[in-house]
Amino acid sequence: MATTLEHLIAAANPYLNAQTTGPEYEPDLIIEQQADVGGWSFKGVPHHIEKAIRIPYTYTDGNGVEIRDYLLIGYEGGGAY
Repeated sequence: MATTLEHLIAAANPYLNAQTTGPEYEPDLIIEQQADVGGWSFKGVPHHIEKAIRIPYTYTDGNGVEIRDYLLIGYEGGGAY
């Protein structure tokens, strides 16, 4: 069972299996952020997202190709939404 946010995120990563490596995080990582994002729908339920961040990472697929992708995290607004 995941005990930290880092472990939880890594455990949920759909790209990791026996033929992939990663994710690898770059030391000079540029994390993009946006405030007052608006609405996201998750499992058909609308959620107000107050702030979102996009974190780049890389992994190597089963064919040895390095892939750059992003982890997108949305922070929900308060209970008034």
